[in-house]
Amino acid sequence: MIFPLVSCNLVLIMSIKIMKFIFPKNLIKFFLTFVILFAFDLNSKELAKYNDWTAFAEGEGKNLACMAVSKPKKSEGKYSRRGDIFAIVTHLPGQNKWNEFSIVAGYNYQPNSNPDVTIGDMKFQLFTSGSRAWSFSPSEDEKIVKFLKNSMKMKVIGTSSRGTITNDTYSLVGFSKAYKKINEACNKKK
Repeated sequence: MIFPLVSCNLVLIMSIKIMKFIFPKNLIKFFLTFVILFAFDLNSKELAKYNDWTAFAEGEGKNLACMAVSKPKKSEGKYSRRGDIFAIVTHLPGQNKWNEFSIVAGYNYQPNSNPDVTIGDMKFQLFTSGSRAWSFSPSEDEKIVKFLKNSMKMKVIGTSSRGTITNDTYSLVGFSKAYKKINEACNKKK
């Protein structure tokens, strides 16, 4: 199963988002090396699977992370090879971070590209770093989660570092239940 490996890297994914806005690049590299070593020691636990979404938790105390994770039902693009692809909503209660939405693309994004995410009839843009993409702010995360709970599908259009355009379609069936489960696991209020 590949979800535990991915979830072990979620601490790293979210840390990159946080660190990008706070520290210069040389400190980020030092921090990332430390986090990579730490992340592989974590034991992720599958809490429950709800149709197309799975709820996970790992760590404890200030290091607790809870994630709702899904793979696309359909991936399109003119590529010959692509890594694992995921949509993730993460809670990091020890850092007071909630509802952080991200995409793992399975390739490195083209620098300065902004993938489009369409949920229902609402469109969002994400920022990228390597193979990951995130929303621009916590308020965007809140909006995205609201639409994930009330829609049936999500489309993500991105551009790889080689210029390949990809279109991934996710089912949102089971998201609300997986989201409720990670709220319980991380003691999220509201």
